[in-house]
Amino acid sequence: MGAPNRGIKTRYAGSLAEIYQHVQCIRKEIQKNADERPLMWFRGHSRAAFHLEPSIFRDADYQYNDTQRYSNNHLREEYRFQSFMSRNYDNLNYQMPQFVIEWQEVMQHFFTKTRLMDWSESLTVALEFALESFITPVKDLEVTERCRIAEPVIWILEPAKLNKEVYGAFCHGTVELICNSLGEKNVPNLKLAKNILNELQKEEKSGIYYNIKKVQEKNMNAMIGLSALEIIRRSYKGKELEALKNFEMNPFFFLLLRYYSDGLPVKLGEIPPLAIIHPYHSERIKMQRGVFTVFPYYVPNVQMRKVKARTRSYPPIGMEYMPRCIPHLHCIHILNPRKVAEELMMTGARRGNLYPDMQIVSQDMENAII
Repeated sequence: MGAPNRGIKTRYAGSLAEIYQHVQCIRKEIQKNADERPLMWFRGHSRAAFHLEPSIFRDADYQYNDTQRYSNNHLREEYRFQSFMSRNYDNLNYQMPQFVIEWQEVMQHFFTKTRLMDWSESLTVALEFALESFITPVKDLEVTERCRIAEPVIWILEPAKLNKEVYGAFCHGTVELICNSLGEKNVPNLKLAKNILNELQKEEKSGIYYNIKKVQEKNMNAMIGLSALEIIRRSYKGKELEALKNFEMNPFFFLLLRYYSDGLPVKLGEIPPLAIIHPYHSERIKMQRGVFTVFPYYVPNVQMRKVKARTRSYPPIGMEYMPRCIPHLHCIHILNPRKVAEELMMTGARRGNLYPDMQIVSQDMENAII
């Protein structure tokens, strides 16, 4: 049995009912320890050994230029964007993405490697992904082997608390972290960075740049939409720094755009991944109730480089290893996946729910077990 987490409490379930019980217990724990609404996102893995790490960073080689502003991972992502957009522009049946970060959402859902990692607002969807090989109607040799080696787990994330960690990382970060987002490191920008840092720290308790106090509005709290922030930034085009000086523009949102949308590199550990919502750009994303965590471009630390020198490859940078993420993650290990899959299918789960394509729906119809 693989180890599904690193210092994160793991629960074990041998039936669908036990999974629901665990989720309810986690929900109560969240309500007990905080006044935020118990918002939870879900992600299913077919193997417990899989990391909470975006596909673009798996087995990546972190080569940066002398300024530490551009890496080979930037290039890998940009080439993928160019190819995907060119070849799929006419295939989108929803509104056309306006920004690169929106295109990455579509790319991620159609199996292109990105800095995004899929989560779902639906526990059922996460279970369907974790148990996908068992609910796949056509059992070829590959699917049969996946069933044999399966060790499925459900990861649960508290997205609002994760984003609060992001806010805290900027509030208690360095002037350099803020200054890097402003562009050239000159005296005016250094002064502005100090002012922004002081402002964030001063208003941290009031929550004016991050936390809505009204209970009736808590459902919107901490739900970051980078594509929506891109539209706000566009309205300040050419005047961003002036707006920041006068604090007309939310400095926290500006920093999010620079590090998570623009891809400004940051030292590993300085800021955690960000939980984001996106417009739906396909029926598949809508059916999967898709939401995401997006990683910044991390610059490897000394420890990572030591591992690289010893093993010839960098270690994984999964969320389960990050101190700021660990308190907001929960894990449920499914002990009897075949039984749980059968119970799940009795509730109406089908592979066509994940991939609403005619071929998959037809296979579900012709080969349905239940």
